[in-house]
Amino acid sequence: VAVIAVQICKLMKLVEYPSFQLSTAVKWAPVNLLFCGMLFTGMASLQHNSVPMVTVFKNLTNIAICFGDFWFFNAKVEALVI
Repeated sequence: VAVIAVQICKLMKLVEYPSFQLSTAVKWAPVNLLFCGMLFTGMASLQHNSVPMVTVFKNLTNIAICFGDFWFFNAKVEALVI
């Protein structure tokens, strides 16, 4: 439904975007596969952990990423980010 709605908007000149190109789709295929893998592992983690535990892991991941940004890239992390 969303694809049809966006295509209608393109025909009405409400939005602009380039036409489909197979080469672009091939370049983005690994990103799509990684995203699907992330969704799968997130669902699979619920078989072994409770929902609150998965939520804690997801929140700790954000803190670990901020620490990695600071450690490896010397990026300053604002207090509101954490």
